[in-house]
Amino acid sequence: MNKLILLFVFVLTFGIAGAQSRFFTKDAKINFNSSTPLEDIIAESNQATTFIDIEKNEIAFSVLTTSFKFRRALMEEHFNENYMESAKFPKAKFTGKIITPIDWKSEKMLVVEIKGQLTMHGATKDLTIKAQITPGKNKVIATSELKVTPEDFKIAIPSAVRDKIAKEVTIKIEASYSPYQQ
Repeated sequence: MNKLILLFVFVLTFGIAGAQSRFFTKDAKINFNSSTPLEDIIAESNQATTFIDIEKNEIAFSVLTTSFKFRRALMEEHFNENYMESAKFPKAKFTGKIITPIDWKSEKMLVVEIKGQLTMHGATKDLTIKAQITPGKNKVIATSELKVTPEDFKIAIPSAVRDKIAKEVTIKIEASYSPYQQ
């Protein structure tokens, strides 16, 4: 049901006309690493939903915070209940505009800049990120890596565990898009 709602939101956001200019996937991979010498904190979700509109050079991601899986169940529980407050803030999302010109017919990988807004835990931050995009007729591949701090998103880290959580969290994104089919 949640995936259906996310799909509906994206369809409303981007419209339904001109589907050949839109690429979509509902199984993009997002992982994050907040490891320190004291603790490895690594999680991954393969359930991010994302669109690229190649006519408008717009991109959007959305992921349910409860879809992140950890090596240890207790970390996952603490992540959802104490840090992300997933019941109150169920998803993280990014919307942005690709500002580097792209020849979408080239099928040649290039590094681009994307300006947008990342929203999670009820807070929004303007970001400019770099991504590698490989356009193609029937597939677009995109990867990116960015760093954020919990403080930027009003995520409180208790002093008892502050040394076990990195000051900057590394987020990696991998998506393989297909043409959007209505």
